[in-house]
Amino acid sequence: MTHTSSQPEQPREPLFTVYRLWFTVEVQTPLELPPWPGSALRGALLSALRRHYCIAPDDPDPGHSMRCPVCWLMAREDPQWRWGRTPARPYTIDLDPVHHALGHRYQPGERFGFGVTLFGVAINLLPYLILAVPEMGRTGVGRRLGENRGRRGRFTLHQVEAVHPLTGTRQIVLPPGSRTVNTPTLAATEQDVMARYEELLAQTTSSGRIRVRFLTPTRLVHQKRLVKVPAFRPLFGRALDRVEALYSMYGERRDSAQVPGMNPVMDVPGWLRRAEDVRLVEYNVRWVDLKSGSRRTGRMTPTGGFIGDAVYEADTWEDLLPVLLWAQVVRVGKDAVKGNGEVAVSG
Repeated sequence: MTHTSSQPEQPREPLFTVYRLWFTVEVQTPLELPPWPGSALRGALLSALRRHYCIAPDDPDPGHSMRCPVCWLMAREDPQWRWGRTPARPYTIDLDPVHHALGHRYQPGERFGFGVTLFGVAINLLPYLILAVPEMGRTGVGRRLGENRGRRGRFTLHQVEAVHPLTGTRQIVLPPGSRTVNTPTLAATEQDVMARYEELLAQTTSSGRIRVRFLTPTRLVHQKRLVKVPAFRPLFGRALDRVEALYSMYGERRDSAQVPGMNPVMDVPGWLRRAEDVRLVEYNVRWVDLKSGSRRTGRMTPTGGFIGDAVYEADTWEDLLPVLLWAQVVRVGKDAVKGNGEVAVSG
């Protein structure tokens, strides 16, 4: 059954843009990263930003995070947020799913990369990131090593690229050896998502099946329970929540649409009921145990999730598939800011 009130449409101008920046760095002293180092990279980036660009990093007032651009980006608090005082952040740390699945030890001269994705108006803070990454390198990241006299490994910034979250197309933003930053023009918009939707919808006409690959640990909670089997309803529900939240807080807000590219009048309860009917016909996932430490609280928090792939079957993918494609762009589930929840959707 098709809900005609929520058919995809093509807006004339982007209402929501997503920029993914990929930072390639060159190691200067021995450097060791753990498997899935998103938490370590985020912590180093947050420390560099706060140390150099926040005038009151220890200010507990939630209002400070609305005035300070660094805290707005990395640690915003909002007592009015509908799901607690910590709203969805306007960024994610991005990992290389193949390379970062294992821990790596780098020697001077070797290079590695990581990404930062900015949602909507957060792109205005790109200059802070361009300046903060070299500061990360000067302070050091990863494990403390004896050959570094107990210091973390250091690096220098080699280059910065923009990467399209759906196509993988790349654009140089900061060339090697240059001090000139080019304004990125490569970004994912609702037009890109809906074009990909039309392409995939045609592919699913005969089989009714799509495949979702969980490239980095994906941590889903449904009805207050941790999900370890990739059932469709929890995946879709968390993706819808995240897309709505990011668009409402960081989009252009030119209309009342809750999912960019979709008609403003949406049957969300109907979507969730239809998501219950989507069948999980095949899956091959494994659980990855991870923990993340907090310097502020001194506690360790579990951040693990499943990786692998799953095949889903539905009578129709209209309305459901655009939300999944947005999940490919913005991530899904908990700890996306630490590299979790990267998915890829295919026919």
